[in-house]
Amino acid sequence: MRSGRTFVREFGKRQTIVIYIALLLLLVRAVTCEGQDKSITRFISQDQGRALSISSSKMTLNNQMNTIVFEGDVIIEQDTMTLKADVVDVVFEAVSERENTLIDGVERKRSLSTITATGDIKFIHGDRTVYANRVVYFKKDEVMVFTGSPNIREGLDKLKGEKITVFILEDRVVVEGGEAIIHPK
Repeated sequence: MRSGRTFVREFGKRQTIVIYIALLLLLVRAVTCEGQDKSITRFISQDQGRALSISSSKMTLNNQMNTIVFEGDVIIEQDTMTLKADVVDVVFEAVSERENTLIDGVERKRSLSTITATGDIKFIHGDRTVYANRVVYFKKDEVMVFTGSPNIREGLDKLKGEKITVFILEDRVVVEGGEAIIHPK
């Protein structure tokens, strides 16, 4: 008789655990269905102590080509900068065969080379907002080149041209083939 109660208690515990798991799965499913219909991929990297966060609907990593492609509602954030685009290609410096053998089996740190964003681009840095169809960021030079009807808005001031180059470290902008509307302060 005593062993029957033990069996019932163990069976009761198992049944309770199964019920809790089923309820948890139903709750998770309900929350997931209630939110957006797409999944979000998040990529976070450290660059000179500053976190770079990239979120998108899809991420494709190609180790042989040293690239990561982000597609669908891409948002890149770092410090006070935000870039929104349809597609972003991130290219890393190639790792030599010698470096590969020296650090085989250990997570290697890849150096960023370029970031190319295409689509409906919106780049925000402080009070400055840049709109374009394409931008290429060159890490080595800390330069961003905007093309495809680029225009900059900062307060009431507007710049537009065929090509806009932003020198990040120098806080300098070069507009080629364009016009400006500047409101004196």
